[in-house]
Amino acid sequence: MLLMTAAVALSLATAMIVRAWVTEARLSATQIGPTEAAKQPITKILVATHGLAAGQFLKPDDMQWQAWPDSGLSSSYILEGSRPITDLVGSVVRASIGTGEPVTDDRLIKKGDRGFLSAIMAPGTRAVTVQLQQNAGLGGLVLPGDHVDVLLTAAIPSSVPNQPERRASETVLEDIRVIAIDQKMSDMSSETVMAHSATLEVTPKQAEILALVTDMGKLSLTLRAIADGDEKPMTTNAQGEPIKPSVTWDNEATDIGLKPHEAPAADDADTKVDLVRGSKTKAIEFSKGGK
Repeated sequence: MLLMTAAVALSLATAMIVRAWVTEARLSATQIGPTEAAKQPITKILVATHGLAAGQFLKPDDMQWQAWPDSGLSSSYILEGSRPITDLVGSVVRASIGTGEPVTDDRLIKKGDRGFLSAIMAPGTRAVTVQLQQNAGLGGLVLPGDHVDVLLTAAIPSSVPNQPERRASETVLEDIRVIAIDQKMSDMSSETVMAHSATLEVTPKQAEILALVTDMGKLSLTLRAIADGDEKPMTTNAQGEPIKPSVTWDNEATDIGLKPHEAPAADDADTKVDLVRGSKTKAIEFSKGGK
């Protein structure tokens, strides 16, 4: 009986000790677990709180610190603690940044750096703003970053007296990058606006051409396909001869307004000769019956 009593008492004591140990272990895990987790470092990087368009000036609420997995870190990311957000306020977005995307130095133009327009231009190029023909061309579908061709439409005076002037169109420049539309450089705008002017990125020679044709007539733009981006305009044909600019005259487009009776009479045509000297053409008239 004594042995049985002692065994029962020992079992009860062991059960109470084990129960107390389990309870203490649970309390210890509950109290220490969050503390240990808090001690583990969390890497945060600077990201955009919403979509940032190219040309936009940064404000404090445009950026925030966000936890980022260590396996996905890049040396270009701005880490929390490396600099305050206020150092980037006022910088200009060089290229569009989506919501939640990292904000990096190479996508910004900082205060004190050269202007945004000159920073996004290719070396050796110039920026030229041209006025566009209203109610013609792309009508708001072209955006900064697109590539276009520039068309000139001009009136050509007739060299024959009493004859109406002719009209013609020509593609004067090809594969030109658009920098801004109506002084807006954002490539994320969803607003459709009729463009009145376009700022184009051109070479110095192309800038001279634009300055000349602007006074000759009206300009319009034609949008090029993205797939044509790597293709260069052909300058020579299969025989190696230079390709002359393509000119479309009014009679090739329509016969409206071109009246047959306005054509010169045969006897009048025989009394006129076009004298060509270099690039200049002069009409010389002879009296009827003269030699």
